[in-house]
Amino acid sequence: MIVLLTGKPGIGKSTALSRITDMLGRRRCAGLLAKEILKDGERVGFSSYGLKCRESVILAHKEFRTGFFIEDFGVDPKALDELCEKEYTAAQDKQVHFMILDEIGRMQMMSQGFKRLLEKMAECEKHLIATICLEDEIEYIREFKKRGGVRLFVLDEDNRKDVPLEVCRLVGGDDEVYLGKIELALKYRNEKERYEYNGDRIVLHSEHGIRTITANEEGYHCTCEYYAQNGICSHILSLLIDERKE
Repeated sequence: MIVLLTGKPGIGKSTALSRITDMLGRRRCAGLLAKEILKDGERVGFSSYGLKCRESVILAHKEFRTGFFIEDFGVDPKALDELCEKEYTAAQDKQVHFMILDEIGRMQMMSQGFKRLLEKMAECEKHLIATICLEDEIEYIREFKKRGGVRLFVLDEDNRKDVPLEVCRLVGGDDEVYLGKIELALKYRNEKERYEYNGDRIVLHSEHGIRTITANEEGYHCTCEYYAQNGICSHILSLLIDERKE
């Protein structure tokens, strides 16, 4: 299955994809996440981060003079070529169940390495979840949206908080244990008395005992056995799932 998230610029596609990655468990994901580079509150560039190789490159910056430009940003396709090669090699880890790409857009289309990585991910047996630009001015992007097996989600102000959970249920549909963890997380989230906040840790009184949740720059960590094996659990999911509208 190929799941694509699209929407107008600034609607939160990257935020939604990052949330999906966390909810699926980063240990089980490989691919690229994008991040804005800010200076004094102004967006001056974009970086790409490899989930498995754990390396980051600057894809575009206003100070770059590379000969490749999108609006005010100079683009460095060679840097992305090298990162894509490293990430695909690292993605052969047997723990990887999901492929993640942020984003299929004009900047990324300047990189032949990105195109190769995208094709490999789209053709492998693992689910691919990616963001894609709303405009169809590039033929490759227009045709990619029409591929067999594609599910397209158009994010807007009303649904952008709900889509991550919907996508996780969709791609996790063949994993009954994981789906059960989602339902248990929804139950915990609505039972606030289960949580104790103690400095940099959260103590959760779960149905199977006391669980301690901590966080660092790589995300949440839990003391339960399911987290140790999968990198995600109902306890962490209960913190990641956004409150839904009534």
